[in-house]
Amino acid sequence: MHGSFDYHRAASLEDACRLMAELPGAQILAGGTDLLVDVWSGIRQAAHVVSILDIPELRQIQLQGDRMCIGAGCTAAALERSELIRRHFPELAEMVLKFASPQIRARATVGGNICSAVACGDFPPILMALGSEIELCRSGGSRILPLKDLFAGNRQTVRRDQEVLTRILIPLKSGRAAANYQKYRRRASNSLAVASVAAFLEMDGLRCRAARIVLGAVAPTPWLAEEAGWSLVGKHVDDAAIATAAGIARREAKPITDQRASGNYRRELIQVLTARALREALGRTRGGHSRDQEGHE
Repeated sequence: MHGSFDYHRAASLEDACRLMAELPGAQILAGGTDLLVDVWSGIRQAAHVVSILDIPELRQIQLQGDRMCIGAGCTAAALERSELIRRHFPELAEMVLKFASPQIRARATVGGNICSAVACGDFPPILMALGSEIELCRSGGSRILPLKDLFAGNRQTVRRDQEVLTRILIPLKSGRAAANYQKYRRRASNSLAVASVAAFLEMDGLRCRAARIVLGAVAPTPWLAEEAGWSLVGKHVDDAAIATAAGIARREAKPITDQRASGNYRRELIQVLTARALREALGRTRGGHSRDQEGHE
């Protein structure tokens, strides 16, 4: 029946990797806000559930060299409270306030939101826009890959059955770089994005050195709108350039029509949200964040 599984509580990361390798049909349990609902509703199958709640290193937030390392077991609420995140990635802390309800934020983990691989997930767009990588561990080894390469389709990733997502690795930004996340939902009580956009800009004087625009809920996976981003590189980012990029992002979107919105409505939303995210990111580049502080939490 739906929701019937054997429960295992891993004592360490090595233990979790061993259990994932030994138990057929095992699923990782962190906050459980997605997994348990999906298992009980029959969306996902789980013969075994491996809890990682007792593994402290998966809840750490640390600066290591030129990267911010976020443990996959960090809750959304912990991320928002982190002084390191607020100092170096305020756009990420602000995004959490648009993520679900306070009760869900207290339980839901960054890694769980990523591995659910739903098109309307909130963390993947902003993390992809920031150029994040992820670390996947298994018994006997690990690998690091760009977050954008994790997603294979709706609710599908390239993570192997025996692998555990352990860390999200975000390169520290230059003083003239910033990101912003914009999300439209039908009402405040409904946290699911009808459409979302994350935008990243790195400026060199008045011109754009690098840009990334990531679309959410308008394709089977979080969608890197490459043409829209490239349209800004080397340009003076003014209202006209932003309008052009937003129009290109609208064309790059591949939305479906469902009970929450039509495909055409989502395309219109993408254009509006892209322009808004780019304007907010551009405004933030006038501030800047230090790269020379080391620490951990």
